[in-house]
Amino acid sequence: MIRIIKPPRLRPGDTIGICAPASPPGSLSHLESGIRYLERLGFRVKPGPHIYRTRGYLAGSDAQRASDLNMMFSDKSVRAIFTVRGGYGSHRILPLLDFRTIRRHPKILVGYSDITALQFAFLARAGLVTFSGPFVVELGKTLNAEMEERFWRSLMSARPPAPVREDRAKRLGRNRGGMHTGRLLSANLTLLSTLLGTPYVPLLHKPIYLLEDIGERPYRINRMLQQLKLAGVLDRSGGIAFGSFANCEPERGKPSLSLREIFHDLFDTFSMPVVSGIHYGHIRNSVSFPIGVRVRLDGTKGTITFLESGVD
Repeated sequence: MIRIIKPPRLRPGDTIGICAPASPPGSLSHLESGIRYLERLGFRVKPGPHIYRTRGYLAGSDAQRASDLNMMFSDKSVRAIFTVRGGYGSHRILPLLDFRTIRRHPKILVGYSDITALQFAFLARAGLVTFSGPFVVELGKTLNAEMEERFWRSLMSARPPAPVREDRAKRLGRNRGGMHTGRLLSANLTLLSTLLGTPYVPLLHKPIYLLEDIGERPYRINRMLQQLKLAGVLDRSGGIAFGSFANCEPERGKPSLSLREIFHDLFDTFSMPVVSGIHYGHIRNSVSFPIGVRVRLDGTKGTITFLESGVD
């Protein structure tokens, strides 16, 4: 089993490293705005040497992107690492990462979407708790005051975050009742499905998955969920929660199952708790989640309750 380690909490005045492990920023002005936001909060900022590089849809070569990330973990002055954005390409650098150094020098890592590949790999290979949270290009733009405070508290306080409750108006189907306690694995569904069969999927006892995605047709959502089922991932889990599936609509004029029908077909006979309508994913004011901490999923109440914090 994995021995879980937590990064030290972030403190005022600490240095935050900036890396681009996947795609380059779509707008340099948004990147600079995010950096200024961090500086206004009193943090020092250390950009990676290659965050302005581009190679097609990648932020530089694989070696350059991995080098920036490895450097941030070995740099004793850096206390947290924020990612520029998602996009594509994080999985390409997994074999180039120094997991021994990452385990010896645990640090906060923040991101979501394509960064799921890094977050799962860090947990699987180093036991490190990371954070699903906003990109640098989104800082100061996508979170309201409540979610912004929640995000920073999760990085700076050793108290468990407040519980998260479903939005019943945004359910993707009927919840399954019951309760389970396990470690939380929040993930982009596409990235999780591409990691199956690799050594970068955390081997945890009955984890709770929180899944989201964006811009995928229902048949592709169905295909990926069926892949999780056929690979035994769902049977080995202790509960499933669903966040937002933004812009995951059928192609106009073509026959399709709805997401509600897809989820009903797959989970209606499951005995584990299943909850949907969690405000998480590629949406404004998304809830931030520590990945790898113990939580309780209550299918009857539609809640995720944190039993510990993500930092020491």
